Amino acid sequence: MPPLERLFTLEREYHRLLRCAAPGTPDSIVPHTSYALQSGYKRLLRRVGPVTVEDMERLSTRYIASGDARDVLAARDSLRTLFGL
Repeated sequence: MPPLERLFTLEREYHRLLRCAAPGTPDSIVPHTSYALQSGYKRLLRRVGPVTVEDMERLSTRYIASGDARDVLAARDSLRTLFGL
């Protein structure tokens, strides 16, 4: 799985876990950072290369049918912020 797609799936899983474990809780930087460190984001980020808005849209479109749309859209928005898109 390409690094960007792996990051996307990890982000989607983070938002799913947050939504299921603590419904109604806003995203917080502390657990998100901890999750990122434990999941190997640093290694993946080094391997990603240039990312475009179109890349993020393509991934979100592909994954929207495979899970809760809220998690997919939250993952997309989170990675857009991370990459400054």
